[in-house]
Amino acid sequence: MYKFYRFLSFFLEKGLAHRFPERFRRPNSSPPVALWMHAASVGEVQVAGAILKALKAKHPDIPIFLSLQTQTGLKRAKSLLGNMSGMRIELAPWDGPRTVAAFLEVLRPKVLVLIETELWPNLIKEAFARGTKVLILNGRISEKAFRRYRLIKPLLVSLLEGVNFIGTISSEDRERFLALGAPPQRVEVFGNAKHDLLFERAKSLDPSDLRERLGLVGGEKLVVFGSVRGGEEKIVRQMISALKDLPDIRFVVVPRHPERAESFFKTLAPLGLSVSFFRGANGLSGFRIVIVDEVGPLFGLYALSEVAVIGGSFVEKGGQNPVEPAVFGKPILFGPHMENFRPEARALLLGQGAHQAKDPAEATTVLRSWLLEPTKASEIGRKALLSAEKLRGASRRYAEILRRFL
Repeated sequence: MYKFYRFLSFFLEKGLAHRFPERFRRPNSSPPVALWMHAASVGEVQVAGAILKALKAKHPDIPIFLSLQTQTGLKRAKSLLGNMSGMRIELAPWDGPRTVAAFLEVLRPKVLVLIETELWPNLIKEAFARGTKVLILNGRISEKAFRRYRLIKPLLVSLLEGVNFIGTISSEDRERFLALGAPPQRVEVFGNAKHDLLFERAKSLDPSDLRERLGLVGGEKLVVFGSVRGGEEKIVRQMISALKDLPDIRFVVVPRHPERAESFFKTLAPLGLSVSFFRGANGLSGFRIVIVDEVGPLFGLYALSEVAVIGGSFVEKGGQNPVEPAVFGKPILFGPHMENFRPEARALLLGQGAHQAKDPAEATTVLRSWLLEPTKASEIGRKALLSAEKLRGASRRYAEILRRFL
């Protein structure tokens, strides 16, 4: 199967180069690097950043090439890591055999690190051919992706059997890598490095600008619906409708994709509460519902919240990261669909820092209880923080294993 992939990608290189020249450029001549790390986009940049910061703490001058799959990821990486010494950050080449071979010839890395599931066949095979060690760190394979990968298992076996080490987020991810052909002795559960960076961000965060922008006054409490997805409009409306009688409660709705803000506005406006978009508003004081129509404020909004509701969990979207509000010690509620964050959800539930509701009616009952009993909510939030603390340390573990191969 790999021979077919290689032939096809070789054939496409010349044609696609005219349409996407930035992905087929020749690499600039530069000194060799010790490490080439590849991450897909913004989410994976957080992981790469946490691992690289842990590595740089011990090896500050190590030369590193970090490649990103998207322009948004590239921008975020330069913002987060651009000031690191010895760091070169660029858009990744396309996975054509000649293209990646040219990069490897110039960069000559000792180690190639792929973050999460960036399994590029030509890049991996060309790295093998040059004696470059290949590691997969923060490895994860969702249930949905696993079903697809099983269809190309012969290709993946030829890649995974030669990878030197795979560190996975959870035991479920480890089992999926094994099922796709990874050698058992080379796959270990190390946890999610993304959580370490969340604690760093929380420590340095100042949400006072957000507080002022929302016009929060003493006694008001925020219920934040974070990263809600299409299909959850009516669910959010049902919860808000059942809680709108509570005094001094305001609701902030943050769609995962800002373009869905209009859909949430249309669904929530008939409730009879004052509703405003977040962006461009001249003062939000007094608005009972605020719909965030831009990227970026969610983490700070969790810091200001009384309780957090995790979006994507009441429809079959796999949920979002519940550790984000947990690092602020907030009580967390999510629905039945947390497939993409099972280890985190499991840890919070075992630590009694979160509640998983089977439906919106149960969720509303729990939210009302927390809002009417702040002491109870505070204790659940404290347990959420303690549970999140136990998830820390993965970036250090990944950095240590990486040091062994450098």
